[in-house]
Amino acid sequence: MDTLGSLVAVILLAATFIFGARLEIGAKTHRRRWLSVAAGIATAYVFVHLLPEMYEAQEAFTKATAGSGLPFPEKRVYTSALVGFVLLYALENLVSRSRERRREERVREGKGDLVYWFHIGGFAVYGGLVSYLMVDEGKRGLVFLVLYFVAMFLHFLGADHSLRREHGALYDRRGKWALAGAVLAGWVVGSFSSIPDTVLSTLQGFVGGGVVINSMIMELPKENDGRFWPFCAGAAGYALIVLSIT
Repeated sequence: MDTLGSLVAVILLAATFIFGARLEIGAKTHRRRWLSVAAGIATAYVFVHLLPEMYEAQEAFTKATAGSGLPFPEKRVYTSALVGFVLLYALENLVSRSRERRREERVREGKGDLVYWFHIGGFAVYGGLVSYLMVDEGKRGLVFLVLYFVAMFLHFLGADHSLRREHGALYDRRGKWALAGAVLAGWVVGSFSSIPDTVLSTLQGFVGGGVVINSMIMELPKENDGRFWPFCAGAAGYALIVLSIT
């Protein structure tokens, strides 16, 4: 049952990229508000649900690696979160710096330049890790699976919107399929392979850092495109649900 549940969840995650353009949540004039709600939910997931789990994972990692000689084992999970945050921020910064040049040169010609493929490739790795961890959430029970799925589904929906806005038709022709495939591949690897709990804890930290930076990027764009109160509503509502359930 846990495998079937995580499979269904991962298929729906992949569908956010394939059918993201058709998922009209409310009227188009309110889309930005719903994206802010999604960003708030993803952020609340990290601070209310994932961070406590990261603390437990860090404690387990420290005990499991005692005497192994690893540098700073008591900070490994949190350092991994920082790495995820910095790497995805660096990727977004690279895309932002080359935006005008790409629009004028290759993107309009329908070609993907190196920056485009870095952007898609980075999100593909990130999406694969998210779905990889979905397998573990499924093993922990339905409640944990649903909490994780809801947060990541809305998070991916916002990411799909940002990628489509950035790359346009080129993303629709190629990029979305690469991301959907990466999400499915992550689940396959997670289902048919086993990694040590110490590595799993490290991956949880990395994904947590990625969720934070991506939520910030979606919610704090240029030209005051964010929506403060919908963001707060999403964060508060999801936090209350997590606190009442767990």
